[in-house]
Amino acid sequence: MCAWKIKVAAVAVMMTVACGPAWAQSAPNKRLAFEVVSVKRNTMPPGINYGATPDGFHAIGIPLIAIFQMAYAPSAEAGFLRGDRISGAPDWLKGANGGYDVVAKVADADLAEWQTSPQRQTAMLKEMLQAMLADRMKAVVHHESKEVPVYDLVVAKGGPKFKAAETVDAAELKQKHAGGVMMPGSAGMIVPGPNGVQLYGVTMAMLGQSLLSGLAGRPVVDKTGLTGRYDILLGGLGPQPPPPPPSAAGGAPQMMAPPGPEDTASIFSELPEKLGLRLEPAKDVVETLVIDHVERPTEN
Repeated sequence: MCAWKIKVAAVAVMMTVACGPAWAQSAPNKRLAFEVVSVKRNTMPPGINYGATPDGFHAIGIPLIAIFQMAYAPSAEAGFLRGDRISGAPDWLKGANGGYDVVAKVADADLAEWQTSPQRQTAMLKEMLQAMLADRMKAVVHHESKEVPVYDLVVAKGGPKFKAAETVDAAELKQKHAGGVMMPGSAGMIVPGPNGVQLYGVTMAMLGQSLLSGLAGRPVVDKTGLTGRYDILLGGLGPQPPPPPPSAAGGAPQMMAPPGPEDTASIFSELPEKLGLRLEPAKDVVETLVIDHVERPTEN
């Protein structure tokens, strides 16, 4: 029986995605920004619901630090910047006094481009969230690079023990797996359940960044050479989380709490057996986000 455990908690700062450089604007002569933004303190029952909408973006009941995590996510395949790769955040930004509701609308002139494709929407969303943080919270940030201990994810002897994804279509995944949560900024889905965590349509980078990094306690860098998308079952990884409250139906993310010593120890012995992968200690340069200045947003 696998000893790994996932402790489910609706705390956005515990997302376990490795850090990397912020997405750069593709149209330097045009500043993308939401036309209308509403920011209010959350008054609904506990629960988190966030993501792109057909005409914009919403984040309900979320700590505002999560907006930084989405705005400065490392790539289109990694929807969140790890919370431990952000410094300078005051306690109120981390949700010490509760969550916020953020609802933003795209201008009519940008709507057609917004709806072009999930990949383009992801790129636009990051730029728009960064503009929103600067406008509404007077955010000033910079990046610092440093060498830190990591684990390289490599293929173990005997090869990988999982199959190519049956589909990477987000709509089809949502229809097939009603209890799943789409990984922000990607076509991958995570489904916590009684038989373990199931991942659908994920890359090796997504596996390392979104799950293994948290279990291993340090960033996991994909060095497998596997370039496809895969369906992966990680058996014995914890109980089925409770259903999200009505306010978060259909989009509540299930976050991971820090792993215990038994989780970290077991991942090294069971990863080769379960998935045909292994972790090798290494060092790598990672980029961290430093918040130099931020102000509480005025509610509206």
